[in-house]
Amino acid sequence: SELAFERSGKLTEIVVDEGDQVQTGMVLARLDTRHLEVSRLKLQSERAAAQAKLDELEAGPRSQTVAVAEAEVRQLNARLKNLLADHSRNQQLLKRNAITSSDYEASQYEVEQQQAQLDAARSRLSELQEGTRKEQIAAQKAVVANLDASLEDNQVDLNDTVLKAPFGGRISKRYADEGTVIFPNAPLFRLVEDQRLEAHIGVPVEMAIHLKHGSQQEVGLNGKNYQSTLKAILPELDPVTRTQEVVLSLSEQAAEQLVPGQVIRIEISEPVEMQGFWLPLSSLARGERGLWSAYAVIPGKEAGEKVLEKRQLEVLHTEDNRVLVRGTLKTGDQIVADGIHKLTGNQRVVIKDRR
Repeated sequence: SELAFERSGKLTEIVVDEGDQVQTGMVLARLDTRHLEVSRLKLQSERAAAQAKLDELEAGPRSQTVAVAEAEVRQLNARLKNLLADHSRNQQLLKRNAITSSDYEASQYEVEQQQAQLDAARSRLSELQEGTRKEQIAAQKAVVANLDASLEDNQVDLNDTVLKAPFGGRISKRYADEGTVIFPNAPLFRLVEDQRLEAHIGVPVEMAIHLKHGSQQEVGLNGKNYQSTLKAILPELDPVTRTQEVVLSLSEQAAEQLVPGQVIRIEISEPVEMQGFWLPLSSLARGERGLWSAYAVIPGKEAGEKVLEKRQLEVLHTEDNRVLVRGTLKTGDQIVADGIHKLTGNQRVVIKDRR
């Protein structure tokens, strides 16, 4: 498998080299994290300020703040009473033409202005007495949650600056050195799994349908056989070989002795119904027109005489050191097992028991 970082950055550390054995989760390389760490400090500061404001809103106004607001209302109310009294006198003076209309209107404006200030102070006092509105608290909670999400995103970016082995294996290739600027998904290592080897083998469809998941299968290489477990049968045919690919999990013994990339074969027994006779492979000699021959022992012309007769045979199946044949044979025939290159037809022989 080709291993790569999911983000770009400067390669600051390479922990492993070609040929090194690694375990699952082992750190292989690291990228520069300075910009991400500065961003994280800034986010943490903003989050602390937002949380402090939220705590203040949830706690509500302090008693000292409420007392100051109450005092302001009393002060503004007292001044309004004085202005109303002055305005009432000015109204009487205006009737006697003791003051001008401009003086009277100025008095009226002062009363209205003072009333507006008193109404505003009373509104502020009411808000303080009722506490913080739920909408304000909800809005501030949203600010804190947004900063938490930004911190999580920053942590994901920091995690992506460390490349770890997804499985145990051996580093077969390293593509870059420290100081190189890495781009996203650019291969940095090639990791080959050598602890849990799998074999992918194409078999004919008519044979694949008889295989069962989890069944034990025998595979071979260089004259040695190994045990394996059938893991999967892929659903599609290979467009070139027209075979169906099966996936086999090899045994620990095989993993210790085999190398990824070697060509391995599977041995599948296929039951076939046919009539014939099993003979040793050493009993056959190549005959004419693609047939084979063997020597049968038959009675000779004289009493007690035994001679050889060549029988033409067709090979139906070969299995290890024996063959299944059919031809001019019948049950009970005695066939020469080996050494046939020294024999000829009609040759007289003597049968001896081996003891």
